Amino acid sequence: RLQQLSSLTLYLENNEITGEKLGEFGQGIGRLQQLSSLTLNLPYNKMTGEKLGEFGQGIGRCQQLSSLTLDLRCNQITGEKLGEFGQGIGRCQQLSS
Repeated sequence: RLQQLSSLTLYLENNEITGEKLGEFGQGIGRLQQLSSLTLNLPYNKMTGEKLGEFGQGIGRCQQLSSLTLDLRCNQITGEKLGEFGQGIGRCQQLSS
């Protein structure tokens, strides 16, 4: 049913979204093929580990995405997969804001 969703805003402040959860979260977002606007408010989380790349790759599957807002302040974003996170988001060729 969510396949037709075009706009999504999530406020997930002060959660422990890390590890497997982070990868699954990205995969879920990646299934929303009609998504054109995505706002993720994720301050005060610990976004670390090898699944960080998978999170970015999931967002990168949203080919219709034209607007992306990420609030990642006060996170401990670390790990070797940080580059993959950026590369995944970079696949959103329709981004304008």
